[in-house]
Amino acid sequence: MSMILGFTAAALLLVFFEVLLPGGVLGVLSALCLLAASWIGYDTYGLIGGCAVFFGTILLMTVLVFVEFKLLGKTSFGQKFFLKSSIEGHTRAAVAEDSVIGKEGMTLTRLNPSGKIAVEGKSYEAYSQDGYIERDQAIAVVAQDNFKLIIKKL
Repeated sequence: MSMILGFTAAALLLVFFEVLLPGGVLGVLSALCLLAASWIGYDTYGLIGGCAVFFGTILLMTVLVFVEFKLLGKTSFGQKFFLKSSIEGHTRAAVAEDSVIGKEGMTLTRLNPSGKIAVEGKSYEAYSQDGYIERDQAIAVVAQDNFKLIIKKL
């Protein structure tokens, strides 16, 4: 009986932490503990005992997950685990139009050979044909390749 309770407690504890730290590994370990407890229940008490352990543990897991999502989210500890607002923003740099080719600008960062440049007040990712260019140097845009401008030093 103590083995059944031990495996059931382990399964419940692993489900508890799986909700907080999702990834699947703890859920799989929890399922294995549930199956081990059910097998021991079947071996010791027969089919009815094994089924009782299995379905009883499933019911306890369902209640535990419900409590975690509904009640834990309202506590100060639980609020640290749940996202309260949406994340806005983007990482894609401004894509230059073809009209920027042939224009002059300044380097905002050192180009080794890539970096940032400013042309007509807008910031762009750039690649230097000349290799290394220091910051605050005059440049000219000679071409565009995907999301980067190809530049040369003036």
